[in-house]
Amino acid sequence: MINPERSHLVEGSHWVSPFNFDATVQAQFDWPSPFALIDSTLRKTLFTAGATTSMDGFVRIAAALGAAGIREESININWGGGASPLPREAALVRAVAARDFGFRLNVYADTLLSDGENYQQVGMKETVDQLHEWGVRTFAPGIVPAPSAPARSHQYRDLEKFFEYVRELGGDATITLANVGRRDFDDLVAACNVAVALGARRLDLMDSTSSLGPEAMKLFVRTFRERLVEDVPITMHVHDDFGLGTATAVAAATAGASPDVSVSGMSYRAGFAALEEVVLGLEVLYGVDTGIHVEQLTSLAQLVASESSVSLPPLKPVVGGYAHLKHMPGDVIAAITGGPDVFPPVSSCVSPAVVGGRQEWVWDSLTTARMAEVLLQSLGLDADAEEIAFVRSSLDDAVAAVTSYPRWLSAGDASRVAEESLALYRRASAHA
Repeated sequence: MINPERSHLVEGSHWVSPFNFDATVQAQFDWPSPFALIDSTLRKTLFTAGATTSMDGFVRIAAALGAAGIREESININWGGGASPLPREAALVRAVAARDFGFRLNVYADTLLSDGENYQQVGMKETVDQLHEWGVRTFAPGIVPAPSAPARSHQYRDLEKFFEYVRELGGDATITLANVGRRDFDDLVAACNVAVALGARRLDLMDSTSSLGPEAMKLFVRTFRERLVEDVPITMHVHDDFGLGTATAVAAATAGASPDVSVSGMSYRAGFAALEEVVLGLEVLYGVDTGIHVEQLTSLAQLVASESSVSLPPLKPVVGGYAHLKHMPGDVIAAITGGPDVFPPVSSCVSPAVVGGRQEWVWDSLTTARMAEVLLQSLGLDADAEEIAFVRSSLDDAVAAVTSYPRWLSAGDASRVAEESLALYRRASAHA
């Protein structure tokens, strides 16, 4: 845990506003107890368009998730009306369920429960038997809106049969509910209370289309929990359609719902609530122990990017290539003089090492003479004003000669150019 004392300033870690921990602010929160994340990285990586992840790659990601502290993982498998499930989904379930990664695997299947009127070729028992054979022990039927009152009665009877059968096999169940923000709220709560009475271990709520803003999410979760017959754990699943995935996931957590996340926001459409953003925000700004080893966040994101071939956007918060990169003149000077571990961190609230990152600087097109002077001093080279001006001009010319992105010099290249240009200038001066 980064911030057990809920302090705004922890030397070597972070420095944020004390307003985050004002008593009136903290009094608004009703965290899940115990706090737990549910992770969807495996299924969301599978769902990401164009990803090249192999089954061995998924296994490596699963192992890294477990090592990072993930204790609840969720995967989907769909028959889609056919006689057999989607091959890639089936392969993923088999690859993960057969091994112990340190997390509980929760598997949703579309054949576990119907709407009470329209049934698929494959039935509930056949599905449970197949998944159980592969090693699944936590099953997740999805309760969808029933088309009529008689259909709803059939659906509830089917759900009761499902629980009876799963218990016979020694398993347990969570319940998946999609599009919760746009469903009839009374029907939603009624269905959940039926599932709770039957023994649901957890309710996984999904605002599948990002229909709830952060403030509305808080009200939704609080109202939902108030109307449950029993205070069972609930989770909330949100996408990033409005760029509010992290904010809305955190809002849900403040009201008592564990956030559903994926590494780097991997998913279809605009992405998902990003594990690294939600975790770091909760740990630093709220003082919540997420159970995640935050120092592994960067390596975890890099692993998913490597295995999926979906590169990390440079501007990605927490783990992106620019997250700890310094190029503005004042920032470069501070980075050179203070070093990679300087605290407070340069132009940031959190030290890069906290998330397994490293502060770096580059020589970009925005420069000053003072930058060149400080760079030379860091190399043990004292120079006069004319020499500094020549070195700066040489560095700027080297950047201008770069014809492709990124148009900058790395710290190493900038140091080399600085040394060489200063030596050149002095040789020319001595010859003259």
